[in-house]
Amino acid sequence: MATPELPSLREGDSGDSVRFLEQLLASIFWFSQQPGRPSLISTNVKFDAKYDSQCKQIITEFQQNYNAIFPFPSPDIKVDGITGPETWKALGDAIFKYTY
Repeated sequence: MATPELPSLREGDSGDSVRFLEQLLASIFWFSQQPGRPSLISTNVKFDAKYDSQCKQIITEFQQNYNAIFPFPSPDIKVDGITGPETWKALGDAIFKYTY
């Protein structure tokens, strides 16, 4: 049985998928506030289910910081402000690394 992939999200999108992304970003922000954890996101995330300019900025920041903080074997991801397959995987990697 095939499973659906997470949707690519970009500025202008809205809905439940964007809200899930915001929740994931907020979790990464919270975990990065613990001593010894590198900061991947420097601003609080608002929950409005809109992929607006702030959300794009936070994703771009995450992509840049992920590439700098999680070197090999983590692959570099494209820094474009779009939450596509590479960025979804990186978000999953980051939350996994922060919670274990």
